[in-house]
Amino acid sequence: MHIIKLTLIFCLLCFTCFAQNKKYDIIKPPVEPPSRTDYGVLEKRMACICRNKYSPAERLRFFPFNQYKKVMLISFEPPELMAEIIYSDTTKAPTNIPVEEEVYHALLEKKQKLDLTRLKEKKILSALEVDKLTDVLYNFGYTSTKSYKGLLIAESEGYRCYEPRNAIVFLDENGLVAEYIEICFECYNRKESSEKMKTGQFCNEKYDLIKKYFLATGIRHGTAKRK
Repeated sequence: MHIIKLTLIFCLLCFTCFAQNKKYDIIKPPVEPPSRTDYGVLEKRMACICRNKYSPAERLRFFPFNQYKKVMLISFEPPELMAEIIYSDTTKAPTNIPVEEEVYHALLEKKQKLDLTRLKEKKILSALEVDKLTDVLYNFGYTSTKSYKGLLIAESEGYRCYEPRNAIVFLDENGLVAEYIEICFECYNRKESSEKMKTGQFCNEKYDLIKKYFLATGIRHGTAKRK
């Protein structure tokens, strides 16, 4: 009888605990989105700051600078997406029907020669200019990466438009495109040729800093203000 009583008490306690847990599940307050104040704090932490963390030698150890010594800045005009294509109907008498379709011939393709006829400007960087570029990429980063109220900063995705007019191109010993960073300064977005690319932290002003660097080397198309 004593054992039965203990069993009943244990069952009652288990049921009470279960009921309390269910109760807490029901009245659990919903997760509130970050406030404007929280976003403001994170925005300040995403601002760029120069830390001089890496020496010139250390910066050249990042991929792809550690693999490819020939670095080129280029500007170009995005190609027209509409092109005329000729179709032949093989089921009837030979006839050619011109049809307009969207065609995009990529300028930057790995292991291919760069089509210089499509470039508006090009600049092979000197060792000193490469040093300045790596300084912008790797020594400028977020003001703080610490979490705030459990929130972490994340790089902005930029605008939805994407009409790149500039790129940093890395050439191999045969003059072929090895890696590249394609950049749209207007929409604050980019495309990298490989996941191995180390481009540093893209803090809020990083695109503007790179754009100023392009301008300083004489690349104006895609970087200077349009008239």
